[in-house]
Formats: sequence, structure tokens, C-alpha cells
Amino acid sequence: MPFLAKVITTKEWGAISAGPFEKTVPKFIVIHNTDNPNPPNDLSKGTVQGGKELAHNIQKFHMDGNGWSDSGHNFMNTTGGILLEGRHGTLDAVKQGMCVRSAHARQDGNRLAGGNQSPGIENEGNFMTFQMGQKQWDSLVELCVSLCESCNINPKNIRGHREFSNTDCPGDWLFSQLPRLRQEVANKLGTNLDKNEPLLKLGSISQDVIELQQKLIEKGFYPGAIDGDFGDNTRQAVIAFQRSVGLMDDGIVGTNTRKALGL
Repeated sequence: MPFLAKVITTKEWGAISAGPFEKTVPKFIVIHNTDNPNPPNDLSKGTVQGGKELAHNIQKFHMDGNGWSDSGHNFMNTTGGILLEGRHGTLDAVKQGMCVRSAHARQDGNRLAGGNQSPGIENEGNFMTFQMGQKQWDSLVELCVSLCESCNINPKNIRGHREFSNTDCPGDWLFSQLPRLRQEVANKLGTNLDKNEPLLKLGSISQDVIELQQKLIEKGFYPGAIDGDFGDNTRQAVIAFQRSVGLMDDGIVGTNTRKALGL
């Protein structure tokens, strides 16, 4: 499906030239906050020109302060619901069902992997307790719908930055709203969030297996390397977990085992 969200490109907001960057196959949409002041002290003032100036400021900070080669994120969503491209090449890539490697969500420890291969959305503001305004929320939903359609991303994989990295981003309030965001995106896509997930079993290789392996470690069952490869060590860890909670110990991760693990 086509990417329909209206986004101001890096060329249109006059970004410092950067790239090109490696094309990637995304699985997630990663939600961030910029940690800038909230309305009425928001830096963009809800205007197009203010959004462009904020994009410049963030790019400069990411390049000069963090030493990155461009803006770390892929998109920014301002308080006025204005969407701007972040890292160069992102918009063209997502229109082709891909993304570009970026720097917004490194993996820390045994947290989720694959954040920097997936589109990251910076939302202007600090959302620890502040509640996002409706215009900004609506544009976030619109962008996520377009990304899910164009890049074939399951709305269940709309995740918060803190799930990948050691951070409080995107803020406690916004993180608490991710189930609502997933549901609204799924509704617009006409998909069912409760649709059965594929079985994970010996021989499976996927990002889902990485998440399974991480969950097993959290529960105290060692599956071997966190590598996305469902080998015998992972199978034995699954069997041990299933026995510990009274499930059939077949080593296959279906609906009941997923639910017990919290996947």
C-alpha cells in the first residue's frame, strides 16, 4: 500500500547534507519524545517554520553533540501535528517498503534488537506526565498507519524507545498510551490485534525468536545466545518454562505459552 502521510522532506527544511545511508528492512516503529518544552513553551509553536527550525536544531545537536552523521531519528512530529523527515533518504526508503540505518534506538543489554533498522519517530515535548494534544496525536496515528502499510509492519510492533535502550523515553505517559496507539492504527488498517501469532519452534529464525529468548532470560530460563535462532538450547529453555507453569512441555511456543511468557 502507498505511503500517504504528508511529510516535509530534508530538502524542504534545508537540512545539512548527509548520507547516503544503508537500506534496511524494518520490523518496528519506535516512539520517542524530544524532551523539549511542552506547550505553551514549545519550541516549534505549532507552526511549519517553527518545525523546520526545530529540525535544524536537533540535527545540529545530533551531529555536533552526539557525533552522529545526521539526525538520529527518521521522522519528527511537532506539537502542531507537522511531520518532518529526519535522516536523509528515509522518506524514499519507506515508500519502497524499507528504511535507512539510523541512530535513535541502540540495543542495550538484552532489550529489543533492531531499533536502528526501523523508523524512529521523535515527538516534540516531554511526556513523562504531560498529555499529548489531539493534533499531535492524530498526526502520530497517521504516520504510523502509513508506515505499517508501506513497510508491512504489524501494529503490535509499535514500541517505545525504552524497550530497546536504557532510557525513560518516550516518557511514562506516552509509553502508557502505546496500547491505545496500536489499537487506533490497527482500526484504521482494518486489522485485528488479537490475530494468532505464528508458532515458534525448533528451526524458527526471526526477530520474534529474539524476543522469546529475552523473555526466557527474564523468567530465569537460559536459552543460549540471543541470536534469533530457535535451536535446541532455546527449545530446552521453553520446555523448562512450560513445566514450571503447568503447560504441556512440547517445546513449541503457541498461544498459551506466549501468554504465560507475556509475549
